[in-house]
Amino acid sequence: MKLRIQPLVALCDRKVNICVSELPAYGKVKITASMSLPWATSISFKSAAWFTADANGQVNLSRQSPDSGSYDFVDSMGPIVSMESIDHKAMEKVLRDISVEKSQFIEIIVECGQDRASAKLERLFIAKDVKKQRITKEFVGEFFYTENVNNQTIVWLGGSGSSLGVNSLIAAVLASHGFNVLSVAYYGEKGLPAQLSQIPLEYFERVFTWLLKNSVTRGKEVGVLGMSKGAELALILASRYPFITKVAVFAPHAYCFQGLAFKNVSSWKYEGKSLPFVQLKNRWVFSSMVRAFIKNKPFQFIDTYQKGLQVTQNKEDARIKIEQAQADLMLFTSKECGMWNTYDGSVKIMNTLREHNYNHRYEMVVYENAGEPYYVPYVFPVGWTTAKIAPRLVLSMGGTLEGNAYARADSWEKAIEFFKT
Repeated sequence: MKLRIQPLVALCDRKVNICVSELPAYGKVKITASMSLPWATSISFKSAAWFTADANGQVNLSRQSPDSGSYDFVDSMGPIVSMESIDHKAMEKVLRDISVEKSQFIEIIVECGQDRASAKLERLFIAKDVKKQRITKEFVGEFFYTENVNNQTIVWLGGSGSSLGVNSLIAAVLASHGFNVLSVAYYGEKGLPAQLSQIPLEYFERVFTWLLKNSVTRGKEVGVLGMSKGAELALILASRYPFITKVAVFAPHAYCFQGLAFKNVSSWKYEGKSLPFVQLKNRWVFSSMVRAFIKNKPFQFIDTYQKGLQVTQNKEDARIKIEQAQADLMLFTSKECGMWNTYDGSVKIMNTLREHNYNHRYEMVVYENAGEPYYVPYVFPVGWTTAKIAPRLVLSMGGTLEGNAYARADSWEKAIEFFKT
């Protein structure tokens, strides 16, 4: 039996090819994968899948799905994207104290009868030439960069569940593809608002001023990459600041919504005044939770956002005036998102751009069976699209394992291509 995996050492977002040869024709093969993350070594993740070799005694994960196991679709990264942990607090534990300095190691084991082969993959979070700078004076963020004067600049804006640590992985890997990446925190960190509510847009003007003065980014065009609420923010900034030339957004929406603090105020403000917003009443959230609890079904926020848009009297005022932007736009959306109706919002954005004869590039990529899985691919389990928030109450971000795995990898690859083009 011969196990071939290429590449053995690579950046963590790169696909590997897994092929087993010199097997008995139609032999039964078990492939397992296991790993732990370098900053949380006590938490282990594993997967297992069973295959049948072909007539030539081969199993190629790029061409065949398993007979059974932790996943059931064709994907060379199937053993990795389908890994899970038996620790019910694994998500909570590994999202703390994230570090990009040490490599991730994944062990692949193949068994066929008494034969056994194994290989260990080293997955890097940051390229050797990428440097990191922490910023706390003008704003709170992390800057990942190299000495390459040709690198483009991207501002990364995470979503409502992000932290500077969680965002550091995205920024480090993105910078390793040849960008200057500024990860900007806008709430939840020391010196910032505790909740995502009434965030002043003037804060981001300080970010842009810093980029203008910084020796690495001075004179370069500014691109913005945002996810979920960070996508909402990215589109608002693009509609107001014409020097932003490229914007890619994961799970965006067309409207400005109420802040996430159970108060009837906007997520954003400017010159002390709330931006017009769609109100989301607390009782809608609690009613949706109760229904999910009674029916023993996953809870989703999408119902609340749909209700808010149905009853609001200021929809046009709250709409993000994206037609005023001067940037190329790339939207990544999905039809099964459980957080908000990003697909409806994205369609609204595209229609608006067409109606106004928007004279910059704009494109929408739709994922049919995905929820809100967007992140660096192949780091955290794709199955982490649910979170327990109370006994018998689970928050679901939607989508299937296959759909979310594909959306995460494909959107990441297309976003990098978008900014490099």
